[in-house]
Parts: sequence; structure tokens; C-alpha cells
Amino acid sequence: MHDSQRYAAMIIDKILGGTNFDVAFENVFTNVKEFQHKSQTKAITFGALRYMGQSKYLIECLVRNKIENRLIESLIHVALFQLSHESHSDFTIVDQAVKAAKKIDLRKGNFVNAVLRNFLRKKDTLTKGFLDQEESHFNYPIWWIQKVKKQYKSDWVDILNIGNDHPPMTIRVNKQQISVKDYKKLLVENDISFTPLINEGLILNNASNVKEIPGFDNGLLFVQDLGAQLASLLLDVKNNQSVLDACAAPGGKLTSILENANVHLTALEKNTYRVSKIIDNLKRLNLEATVIAKPLDNKNEWWNKKQFDRILLDVPCSASGIVRRHIDMKWLRRPNDLEKFANIQLDLLNNAWPLLKQQGKLLYVTCSIFKEENEEVISKFCDNRLDVKREKVKFPKNICHIKNQLVPSKNHDGLYYEILEKK
Repeated sequence: MHDSQRYAAMIIDKILGGTNFDVAFENVFTNVKEFQHKSQTKAITFGALRYMGQSKYLIECLVRNKIENRLIESLIHVALFQLSHESHSDFTIVDQAVKAAKKIDLRKGNFVNAVLRNFLRKKDTLTKGFLDQEESHFNYPIWWIQKVKKQYKSDWVDILNIGNDHPPMTIRVNKQQISVKDYKKLLVENDISFTPLINEGLILNNASNVKEIPGFDNGLLFVQDLGAQLASLLLDVKNNQSVLDACAAPGGKLTSILENANVHLTALEKNTYRVSKIIDNLKRLNLEATVIAKPLDNKNEWWNKKQFDRILLDVPCSASGIVRRHIDMKWLRRPNDLEKFANIQLDLLNNAWPLLKQQGKLLYVTCSIFKEENEEVISKFCDNRLDVKREKVKFPKNICHIKNQLVPSKNHDGLYYEILEKK
């Protein structure tokens, strides 16, 4: 276990230094061979990140001076999570954490041992204490909590709590390959229980490895949150239209469009690694699109000057609406990131607008719950233009939303949608 703890601490250390989970995980394991417990490491890392508000509070109570070695501090976060939330014996967790500490710094084994044993002696008192502090109670940075409280006066507690839940495993049936009715039969035949959602969406009641889901390799399905599945519906695509997905990776929304209409779709993505993800998904689902590895910018040198009927603009954002799927974002983001993202989002809107036909529609999407990236960006864009009309967004029943904002719920994430028509 101590190697899993150590690797989890290394990943967390990188996240606290500004690297997202996927990159940190890959970096840590690049030169690690024949390690059989990557899934255990990932689970420990997610758990420690999910409850880091608690462990930060505990470290402040247990350690008098600031811990100079952030990797050792990250290891203590991991061990405190395990002692509070896992079923391993306390002795085993502490013993293994000390071994991990000695591999990081031989001199720190006694220090880690002392901190963890002190926690066990005071566990009941400390556990009651962190419930009185918002950051440790809700396990978010205090700035995040305050912002959600201000913007969602009636729903803020539910939003924060849902962000700490394990997300549902939601799939989208590829209707180009199989009907929803027939795919449901296939799940029943394989003793897989599910909950039907709207259209082609299903929640698998017991999450599993995607490779074990019937028909995954054959392109019968795509794993995608229900909130994200709404994009193809709201874009109102018709057969034979020309469609641009301007920030396309990894391809979930664009493949949904192709499954629902016979269109000429151009997928734009500046990141060459993420371009390969789009191509892989198109191949697996047996769908076709023109994929261009170029950015959406103020030059758009890739563009042939033929305007599009529809544009999907799924912009980079804080990911605050999908934090239960990307737990690292709670501790990776900073308050000033929202302004940075808003500037990028406004630039992308301005760069995309000339590509849209008159009477065409652009669907603006974020996976954020913060107004700075959503309503405020759209208002700035529309205030400077006479040729734009905001359409009313009509969500299906059973979608939890406040105006254009999906509110994170048991069945879907917290996305924002805006439909803009060009006059």
C-alpha cells in the first residue's frame, strides 16, 4: 500500500503546484514499470482530493509550523483521508504511510508517524471541530463556497454536496448503430440494471469499466453526462446543414450531433493530442467529420469563407459544474481564473461569429456554474453587437435548471447553454 500512498501523494503534490490530474497522473507513472495498483492509487488520490478541506483543517490543528516539504504534506493528506474514510486498519495505514515517507525523505518517517498517531488520539474531538468550519465541512476552498452561496442563495448547499458525490455513469446510445429499445434489451440480457433518461440517455446503476459495457468496442454507445447530451438537441440541427464544432475535443458533443442528423460537420481543435481523441471516437462510433488541427482565432486561416448554418462553441472554463468528475479542479482553480477564462470565452465568441450564416445559430456552452463565465460573457458579447438575438432555451422535463443554467443534480452536471441567432 505504501507505494500507492506515495504515488498518490506525488500526484496531489503536482496538482497543488498547478497541474491537472490527468497530466499529473501520466507524469508520475511515465517511468514506473510493472506497478499493479494504479487503480488503487487513483482511488486514493480522488478520495484525498474530495476530502482535502477536512485534511487541511486537521493538519492546521496537528502541526504547529508550516510543513516545508509539500510532498510530505500531500502524503499526510492521503493518510488522513484513509484513516477517516477507508476500512483498512489504522495500524496498517500509519505503518505504510511511514514507509512511504521514508522513501520520500528518510528523515520524515518519525514526523509522519507522530502526526498520524496524534490524529488518532484526538480523532473524535477533531472530527467534531471540522464540521464547524465551512472549508472543512464542505471540502471546497472558501472563495468557491462564498461564490456559490452568493450566486445560488437557495441551492448552494445542494450544489456543494453534489459536487462531492460520485458521478453517475451515464451513456448515450448510438442510434446510427442500434435502437435504444434494442440496446436496453442487450443490457437486460447481460444483467446490467439501468435507469432510462430522456431520448437516448441511460444511467447504468452500477458503474463499471467502459470496456465491460456491452457494445462499447463496437461503437454502440458513448459515455456522456445527460447535461452534455442536450447540446445536439438545443443546437437544432437539420439534415444537410453545415456545422462547426469550434472547440471539439474529445468529441462527445460532435458525435452526438452526427448520430442525430445527416450533416456536414467540421471539427476544430488546436491541441494535436486531443485531435487524436476525436479521431478515435469517430472511428469507434463509425461516424465521419472533417477534423482540423487548428485554433479558432481572429485569423481563422483554415476557413474556406463558406459560412456555417450551426456553430457549437463549447468553450474552456473553470469546470466548476463538473467538479464531481474532476475533483482536482476544486484545488487547482484560483479566484482570478474566472476573469482569465471569461476573456478567452469572449474572444472565442468574437472569432466564431463571422463564420456563422445570417439566421444561423450558435450554441454557447460551458461546464461552469459561475455567472462570470456564462451570463456575464454573453451580455458583454451581445451589448457590442446589433446582429445577435438571444433565443429562449427550452430544456426537456426533469432537467434541473435556473434559466439557462443547469443546476448540478443527481442525474446531470451543471452546464450553461445559450442560443444566439444571427440577424
